Amino acid sequence: MKKFVFLVIGLVGLFFINGCVESSQKYKNLLATVDTLKAVNASQTAEMESLFADLNDISAGMQSIREAEHLLALETSGDVPSAKSKKQVEALKSDIRAVSEAINGYKEQVALLEKKNKRQSAEFKKLIAGLNEELEQRSQKINEIVAQLAEKDKQLAAKIREIADLNQNVAQLNKESASQKSTIAEQDQTIHEANYLVGTRKALKEAKVISRQGLFCPPIVSSQAQDADFKSIDVRQTKAIALESKKAKVLSVHPSDSYTLEPGEDGMLVLKIQDENAFWKQTKYLVVMIG
Repeated sequence: MKKFVFLVIGLVGLFFINGCVESSQKYKNLLATVDTLKAVNASQTAEMESLFADLNDISAGMQSIREAEHLLALETSGDVPSAKSKKQVEALKSDIRAVSEAINGYKEQVALLEKKNKRQSAEFKKLIAGLNEELEQRSQKINEIVAQLAEKDKQLAAKIREIADLNQNVAQLNKESASQKSTIAEQDQTIHEANYLVGTRKALKEAKVISRQGLFCPPIVSSQAQDADFKSIDVRQTKAIALESKKAKVLSVHPSDSYTLEPGEDGMLVLKIQDENAFWKQTKYLVVMIG
């Protein structure tokens, strides 16, 4: 373009030298042509400067994308995603989408620049080709990162299901353990549970706890005694039973050497169990007649 301008200026000089009459009008025409060519040249120069400025911006943007992809690759490598919270994983996906959108935006910019610049120099074509190749590489890298993250999502989902199954198993085991403990506690209470009833002859008879075999026979514990209102005790904890009477007689079957009847501080008798195993061995129902 500059050579062409210089050529025109040279022609103007020749015309000026060769003929003053004709050269006056031609000189003006040539000057107008030169001005037009200068304007066109300035326009094309500005267009090229704008073009290369855009290309430089795209190149700078590509560097940012490369750095972002490197960070994303680190984020999705190894077992790190499995330890991330759902919020962190969603943020990572958002970053990947942003980089992908940026790449697509740069592809559109390059295509637009290529379309606008009809007179493409070898340098321009080489630059455009390099950018397109770089954009394809970045797109491929993003696709790889997306695939890695998808695989990590699958692994994370499997871990979550595994943990849920384990929690369910633990809950079931805890439930079974609680049930077993309750059963053991009930069995333990039943094994160590005994019952006693203290009352006068009249009260015991009315409750059908005692009966007589004959007129002169002593009262004995009735077979219907268990239906009476006995008090339950734990034989491991109950070693003495206050009878609240100065007279008492044990009617149920218990070895005589396994207990004693002793007066307390108030003078009332207290049944003291000396050997709990022997005392409760034959029966778990104690009947004491007082009065």
